[in-house]
Amino acid sequence: MTESASAASDGDSKKKRAPAVTRAYPRRTLEDALRIPTAIKEKNGGQPYSPDQVAKAVDMGMSSNFFYLTSASRDYGLTEGTRDSSQISLTDLGKKAVYPGSSEEKDEALRTAFLAIDVFRGVVEHYGGSKLPEPEFRDNTLITTFGIDESTIEEFVSVFEKNCRFVGIGTDFNLNSREDGLRSGNGDSVASPILQVTRPSGDAPVCFIAMPFTERQDDHPIGFFREVLSSLFKPAIEAAGFEVRTAKRQGSDIIQSTIVTELLAADLVVADLTEHNPNVLFELGMRIAADKPIALVRAKGTGPIFDVDNLLRVEEYNPNLWQSTLPRDVEAITKHVSGAWEARNSGQSFLGILARGAGN
Repeated sequence: MTESASAASDGDSKKKRAPAVTRAYPRRTLEDALRIPTAIKEKNGGQPYSPDQVAKAVDMGMSSNFFYLTSASRDYGLTEGTRDSSQISLTDLGKKAVYPGSSEEKDEALRTAFLAIDVFRGVVEHYGGSKLPEPEFRDNTLITTFGIDESTIEEFVSVFEKNCRFVGIGTDFNLNSREDGLRSGNGDSVASPILQVTRPSGDAPVCFIAMPFTERQDDHPIGFFREVLSSLFKPAIEAAGFEVRTAKRQGSDIIQSTIVTELLAADLVVADLTEHNPNVLFELGMRIAADKPIALVRAKGTGPIFDVDNLLRVEEYNPNLWQSTLPRDVEAITKHVSGAWEARNSGQSFLGILARGAGN
């Protein structure tokens, strides 16, 4: 099945709409799509569920993000129905994925779901695994051989590579061999790091990341903040020599006492201001009140916050999280975090700057 993304209208009926872009692949990863059958299993005993109840179960509204998520689950063959259907139900494959009899059965179900997308299967077969060539050669093949629209190549590659890592398809893959299908045949790590870093030792300073864990705006796809954490923040902060800690919230994102304790005890806090998440702003306020080191970051396109942006430097990162931009953003955030740590006793904190201003 395919999905289309139409250009946003500027309200002028005289202007022509840009042609729709047709995608022969889901716009969300298999890992993200699994949230739909998992919610049906956990919240309704595996029985068909109305879309509005599924949306509540995954902590979302009936938004376009939810539509893309349900469409992806359908396209991978895990469920039937989408946001716009009367109900969403598990398929036989979806049942195997969320009610597996063994780890092997689950692995096989996930691999089957991934390879059910013809273009994913075709690319894996064409290249003999997950490893794609350099962009100049990769892009030409994706456009001419597989019909990928040029404007969606980065998106396709991102979804493809994340799916390969998730189901265990490595750089050497034989479609006819189940054994090779679950690992990298040449012994390579399936998830190769963007940046080689030395992991901090047990006595390294602790950096607590205050960030959203649920995408509340359609500007960011499902799984966006999870990817920001794993692909951007963790490698950048570890490269700066810190041990990374963060809160794993569940449900309604209620601030827990353990989170507050870690927030105040950490040597440094990195606060992601993207989406102006209320919990992150609450945590930032507590950290500012404690007058302890802070490094502020946000995705490009995030609006300013009064006073905070005027007094403290905010490092921006590219929200596309493309392989072509991530290394540069990782390096920039590493330098930003290191700079905040080195300046911790310089009086350049939010309260320190305010105090000097009040004294003038």
